[in-house]
Amino acid sequence: MPLPRHLFTPAFRQQHLGRSFAAIVGIMVFIASFATAVETAMLTAGYLWGDRIETRLTVEIPAVGDETAMPQAERVKQATAVLRAIPGVGLVVPLSDDEVTRLLQPWFNQPDLLKTLPLPTLLDVERTSGAALSATQIQDALKNVVSDARVDDHGEWTRDIWRLVRGLSFLGFVTIGLLAVTLVITVTLICRAVIAAEHETISLLHLLGAEDQDIARHFQIQAERIALRAAATGFSAAMIATAALLFAVRPLADLSTLHLLHWAGLGTAVFAVPILATAIAAVTARVSVLRLIKAFP
Repeated sequence: MPLPRHLFTPAFRQQHLGRSFAAIVGIMVFIASFATAVETAMLTAGYLWGDRIETRLTVEIPAVGDETAMPQAERVKQATAVLRAIPGVGLVVPLSDDEVTRLLQPWFNQPDLLKTLPLPTLLDVERTSGAALSATQIQDALKNVVSDARVDDHGEWTRDIWRLVRGLSFLGFVTIGLLAVTLVITVTLICRAVIAAEHETISLLHLLGAEDQDIARHFQIQAERIALRAAATGFSAAMIATAALLFAVRPLADLSTLHLLHWAGLGTAVFAVPILATAIAAVTARVSVLRLIKAFP
């Protein structure tokens, strides 16, 4: 028999069950969408940033107090020539004094003090793809021309940061999983309350020949309609919060270098959250109602 389209609408409105249902779905979608967006952006940016950093080294040539033996410019020139002759070195770029000053400025409370100090010369060295070239090997090669040169391999400390990023990502996955379980439990409890309020109506529908599947389908449609609106609201709020966060941390995590495929993957992961949340709420509502109806005397 055909059932009224809005059969369970009054039941959801009773005792504000529909509002509670929508609020819970909206809040959980907000948290899950925000966590997914930040987690995906952090993983993507961390991967790209770490991949670039791990191929680079920094060579420091300390400033000399007495340039009578060999001027600093000559030391830099010889060190650059040696570095470019090493197999596995693809690019050697000396940093200007202004760039070195900008890098050191955050470590000094008195910016004018930097102008009076002898600044070292920094060389940005990029290894070619697949080159197994360590900082120790480069430093040994420089000993003959610049014995006091120091080489810093960024890959050593970026690996620690990458482990931290992966740990935070795992925590994010656990949080999203717990939210999904909580959503299932909450929807089940609300469905139980709605069915209890509509006990007499469902019994009458049984007497009139309505099947359990038809009743559950109408209940699912009503729950899906509420969940979809709530999920859209929570998702929109999460996107605003995510945009504000990424704007605040843009100096540390610049996503402008991401390729189209990276943006597509990031968008797919984020947009999947409200869709999955709506599907979970709708399926949970249907399964819960079927189980409750079958338990009727």
